[in-house]
Amino acid sequence: MTKIAILGIDIVGLCIALSLKNNHRSEFQITAAGAEPEKLKFAKNIGAVDNTENSARKCVSDAEIVILDAPLHYIKDLLENLSPHFSPGATITDTGPLKQPIIKWANELLPSSVNFVAGRPVTQSNLWSLEDVNADAISGSPYCIVTDKSTRSEGIQTMTWLAKQCGSQPYFLDASEHDSYSSAMAFLPNVISSALIMTASKSRSWPEMSKLSTPEFKAMTQLADKDPEENSIAADLNAKDTIHWIDEMIASLYDFRKQFLDDKEKLFESFISAWEQRAKWEAGTLHPDDRQDTRMPNAKETMAEMMVGTYMMDRYRKMTDKSRKNWKYFRKS
Repeated sequence: MTKIAILGIDIVGLCIALSLKNNHRSEFQITAAGAEPEKLKFAKNIGAVDNTENSARKCVSDAEIVILDAPLHYIKDLLENLSPHFSPGATITDTGPLKQPIIKWANELLPSSVNFVAGRPVTQSNLWSLEDVNADAISGSPYCIVTDKSTRSEGIQTMTWLAKQCGSQPYFLDASEHDSYSSAMAFLPNVISSALIMTASKSRSWPEMSKLSTPEFKAMTQLADKDPEENSIAADLNAKDTIHWIDEMIASLYDFRKQFLDDKEKLFESFISAWEQRAKWEAGTLHPDDRQDTRMPNAKETMAEMMVGTYMMDRYRKMTDKSRKNWKYFRKS
């Protein structure tokens, strides 16, 4: 039985623990510590962990794998304070959004008797709270295994095995690659969400305008609810990549601005291009080893025809017909 310790257990750590328990219940003994009592109790109640500990040092003392599932600004403290207490030969990993600073801290603070391999599984669905966590959230999705020249093969082998035990696909990157991609995929949306709510709220009409807020506006600004301290630290630790993607976003917005002014046909083409790029991504066609979902319409989709009408469902069927690429926009004309 493999002993795993999870420190600061949160959404990603719960996904890992639940997937391991769901796939191989009797093969892992999972202990959690270093989190609020309510989180530890929740993790125990849903069967994600076997035990909880008040002492993080005791939690990691005999663990073969230690997962640091804490906010970015706590990970350095955990590495520093627990460094003497990790079991020799243990593999230490994390779930943080940035890898270059974490790998730097690990190289500076950890003894040579343990292996550190940065990692993070990619969740398949929106997980806004602990209650949204489920055993399938990382099944079949990439599990980032992030290395540098100091990463030892024993640790990489352990992390590759762990990712597969979770039902995930090991995805190997170096730290600079990961952090650039993460800035675009994870942090830029936070910035855009914050910018949108600030743009609207700076208007003198905001009190009246807010009464007309739509589900789309609420969805687009939901990420502004992320912890400001965590956002600020992430921005400080990875400013270069973040600024690059902000500049790219500004360029795209300016292209739209020009098209709104003087090129309506180009504007239409831009909306089509965006629609198709998202559809390609959703269909899983960006990589040759991805597989497209070709299941038959279910009862819910049949009911949808009754609710939204035959025209819309007919258009849906044309868009998803096997004889055509369903990421190509189906023009009404």
